[in-house]
Amino acid sequence: MNLHLDERGFVAGWAVKLALFLALLGIVIYDGAAVAVNMFQLDGISHDVAVEVTEAAGDHVSPLLLERSAKKIAKAHGASLVGVELSDDKEILRVTIRRDADTVVINRVDQISHWGQTSATGKSFTR
Repeated sequence: MNLHLDERGFVAGWAVKLALFLALLGIVIYDGAAVAVNMFQLDGISHDVAVEVTEAAGDHVSPLLLERSAKKIAKAHGASLVGVELSDDKEILRVTIRRDADTVVINRVDQISHWGQTSATGKSFTR
């Protein structure tokens, strides 16, 4: 009985471990890239929302109107409104929005789900 001639179990075990490692690595890379892309996209979207809210409001700069408009425009961009802030002199509008990244694992695990949530603030001049 020669045990060294039958190495099928060793090769199969090694192949399974390699496949599992590559699958896990792929998930980590995908989730990390999804969070990064969401962060970069949301930065631009927050600026666009602030500009669109300013244009939609025109000369009527009331906080309630701005918030309603911002909520509608943010939803159209796939984000949710966190807050609208108008400067004391009513010249600068800041809009903060939030969006969850489209991930495989991060959004499904409660302990790390906050990693997939990104918020960004965009600003625009009202005049």
